[in-house]
Amino acid sequence: MTTNTKRFLMLPRQQSKEVGQMTLRSNNWLMLTLMTSAMAVLSSHPALAQQSVGAPPGRGSYIRNCGACHGDDAKGDGAYNAELKVKPADLTQLAKKSNGTFPSARVERILDGSEEIPGHGSRQKPVWGHEFGAGEEAAGGNVAPTVARERIQLIIRYLSSIQEK
Repeated sequence: MTTNTKRFLMLPRQQSKEVGQMTLRSNNWLMLTLMTSAMAVLSSHPALAQQSVGAPPGRGSYIRNCGACHGDDAKGDGAYNAELKVKPADLTQLAKKSNGTFPSARVERILDGSEEIPGHGSRQKPVWGHEFGAGEEAAGGNVAPTVARERIQLIIRYLSSIQEK
């Protein structure tokens, strides 16, 4: 017997009980949806949400997007180093190579794709995907520029904090 047939053969009292349970379930789903939406809106910003407690700001984003080639310590000795034609830069030396000043603007241009680096792929297909928006924008996609900029700024802040003197 199908569910619809069972409902048709039920006594009115049983039907109202089942409808009441369905309404209760619907109310539970509605409440769960509202609470989840509220938590998403009220929680900290997405670019910051993935940072580990106690880790320097931007380290998690750096590890995810740069660590495979540049290494977890940013010295250019990542896991993919053996497969690469050009050795990745030691990112702890950027300030030293720029007369003691960390080149924030240049790093931002490299990450957002406006200054291409051969080892990072093209603007349309950056090695880190569309994480920072440039590749997606160049490919005609819809990018959330604020989130992309904040991710870039987190990595810049992290790289700036690990510069060797």
